[in-house]
Amino acid sequence: MTTKRTVKYHVPQQGLYVYSRNVDGRTELIVLNSTDIEQVLPNNHFKALINESVEGKEISSGKKIDLRENIVVPARKSVIIEC
Repeated sequence: MTTKRTVKYHVPQQGLYVYSRNVDGRTELIVLNSTDIEQVLPNNHFKALINESVEGKEISSGKKIDLRENIVVPARKSVIIEC
């Protein structure tokens, strides 16, 4: 049986919504940008959600993401990172 747990992390700031989902021991970090401009999400806004992970993989592109850095989220897009 698959167990899923969703955690909402913080109230939206500057149009960015951040939450995580834990699935079978993995963490998925989801970032949604609801604005018409590119946004930068500081890494201190999601550190508590990624359980000391320093690298992740963007689900849609397979691109490696350094989680010690800020995340750039394009306008009106979402980023899903598996940690």
